[in-house]
Amino acid sequence: MYKAIFVLFLFSIHCSLTAQVMEFDQLEMRYDQKQFKSVYRKANRLLDNPAYDFSFVPSYYLALSQLQLAQSDRWRKRHQYAVGEAIETFEELNKSLEGKEVLKVHQYELSILKSDLKQWMYELKLKGDDKTFKQIERLTQSVLENVPEVIDMKEDLLEPVNKPIVENVLDVSAQRMNLIQSSEKLLGIPYKWAGNTPKGFDCSGFTCYLAEQEMNQQLNRRAADQYKFATKVKRKNVQPGDLVFFDNGSGISHVGIVYSLNNNSIQMIHASTSIGISIVDIYQSSYWKQRIAGFGTYFKD
Repeated sequence: MYKAIFVLFLFSIHCSLTAQVMEFDQLEMRYDQKQFKSVYRKANRLLDNPAYDFSFVPSYYLALSQLQLAQSDRWRKRHQYAVGEAIETFEELNKSLEGKEVLKVHQYELSILKSDLKQWMYELKLKGDDKTFKQIERLTQSVLENVPEVIDMKEDLLEPVNKPIVENVLDVSAQRMNLIQSSEKLLGIPYKWAGNTPKGFDCSGFTCYLAEQEMNQQLNRRAADQYKFATKVKRKNVQPGDLVFFDNGSGISHVGIVYSLNNNSIQMIHASTSIGISIVDIYQSSYWKQRIAGFGTYFKD
């Protein structure tokens, strides 16, 4: 018992330094890549570790993976209680404020799940599997009833704007350009938890380092605090050098720097847990696109 408390204490220190939980990021990315068996195994391991009891995210991804895997008759026969367990998990999440927040933040994933389940219900009906059909129907009519269809997930943060905006770093201030050029020099540096030097960076350590070097500003160490104290920017007014923030279901979990706005989209440079400092188009990545929480800036222009 004391060992478990000590592990939880250490993990709380981990979370106080940065809101990015690498294990949760891996769950989400693997699910996005449809590695459902991997998600199922990893979520179970996290649930067996008391250090992760602070979050509903592992339970959420376990339930998601169970419902995806159970669409295989063979897998469902070997895991006959999986569907019922997944539905119970979703219903429990829907009863608490923390659980509802997880469901709210993952609306895009749930909208895709809802579409998949509707197709599965059609197949179950054809096979005459009324028991499983009624289980899935119960879920779609309760927890997923108000989840919008994928086609309706058209919000300001999720869609590139259809009007001219700043296209590249040549159109912005010298200070912004200097920050972007300095960030380019750091490409390829590996990810390091709690890192904030060119030997290795985590996401908020990367933004802290550049803000201090190029703007002579001391940013808060945590991504959540950087978002809290930043001047918020509307999607249509974003410029290179601004910050883009992401939410994984338990609050702000990641931050990147807007690198460019080519082709009416947004590219960010950031510390990726898998490949280190790199550039990605957030609107071409379903993983990043669905988790955008907002934009902010520390520039005065």
